[in-house]
Amino acid sequence: MPRWEDKNRTPLARVRANSGLTIEKAAVAIDITSRTLARYENGADMPMSVAEKLSRLYRVPFETIRQAFLETCNLSIGEVVL
Repeated sequence: MPRWEDKNRTPLARVRANSGLTIEKAAVAIDITSRTLARYENGADMPMSVAEKLSRLYRVPFETIRQAFLETCNLSIGEVVL
């Protein structure tokens, strides 16, 4: 059961929060800016190398990152369409 259920966060942001990291700490750990990580968490195209780093950092399977990113993208598309 996830520790963080904030409905205002995107799925990818929830994965990060459940790992116990702030956006700033996660960004520094993978050598990107927190602004760039925020863009990825909001559905911007994310390089595979970043997704792999997040998987290792958050200690979750790569598929978890992939699925959270796809869900995030679907939310973004849904918001634009509506």
